[in-house]
Amino acid sequence: MSRKLVLTILAILASGFVVALISGLYRQELSIPGRTNIGYGFPLSWHGESGTVVYPEMPTVGWFSWESFALDIAFWSMIIAIPVAVAFEKFKTRKQT
Repeated sequence: MSRKLVLTILAILASGFVVALISGLYRQELSIPGRTNIGYGFPLSWHGESGTVVYPEMPTVGWFSWESFALDIAFWSMIIAIPVAVAFEKFKTRKQT
């Protein structure tokens, strides 16, 4: 593997990580009757708060899902990798002519 390819892959993964963290600002209401659930992250909720609705101001419990976070990083890395691959192919084609 060439050094340029390794650096490109690391840059894509780092960008996917940053975009996954930014997607944590997206709030999803996942509540069901009798239970409040709020998830953060897109497309999968990887952080959230949940609690049982008994009375107002009931304490909530936070949760974090490493699996969903890793899948979000993979998802966003793939979204970023597609235009990068297209740009590399255009550059390679342009360089050969």
